[in-house]
Amino acid sequence: MGAPGAEILRGIHLIRGRVSNIYLVETTSGALLVDAGTPEDPEGVLGYLRAMGLEVGVIFVTHAHWDHVGGLKRLRDVTGARVAAHREEAPYVRGGGTARRRFEPVDVDVEVENGTDILGLLVIHTPGHTPGSSCLLDGKKRAILVGDLVYEEGGRLYEMHHHYSRDPHMNRKSIARLLEYDFDHVLPSHGNPLLGEGKDALRRVVESFSQ
Repeated sequence: MGAPGAEILRGIHLIRGRVSNIYLVETTSGALLVDAGTPEDPEGVLGYLRAMGLEVGVIFVTHAHWDHVGGLKRLRDVTGARVAAHREEAPYVRGGGTARRRFEPVDVDVEVENGTDILGLLVIHTPGHTPGSSCLLDGKKRAILVGDLVYEEGGRLYEMHHHYSRDPHMNRKSIARLLEYDFDHVLPSHGNPLLGEGKDALRRVVESFSQ
């Protein structure tokens, strides 16, 4: 049985995990999953992939927290997809950092940097929540997948609660830096996507820092 999912933009699907969102992005070079949910999420994700008739070539990890990588090993094993993560996050995906390890470690096949192109999407290193937290910008679809950089509630975006982030001050700097990029849609891991008004919503978050 598939997880609740839907195509929210042409070629971008939202799959609702038990705790966090999982996104499926179709590109001219193949399909890419953004994050893998909790250990309870893979069967639903696989069901959705079967229903859509899509095969995943890459699973991109925004950061190695349990609700984003708990289902990674199962999804990698079944799909055969390559796992990609920022080089500063890769050690945690591989099982380093015992305080964060609530999942089965997985090898990282592709270590990326800020500015790396992965299946046509731009990697933006946004440290703060974790050292290697990263976003993906789909310039053609004018959408940015932000992981836990911010979350949505009641139609607004908010910075991640400080006690969840390694360095809240750095997280704020990473949020502000996203305004340098060109996008309309913000796709967070928690809450609902903000379509069409995402950049304005993110700008309001940055403005709130000085209040």
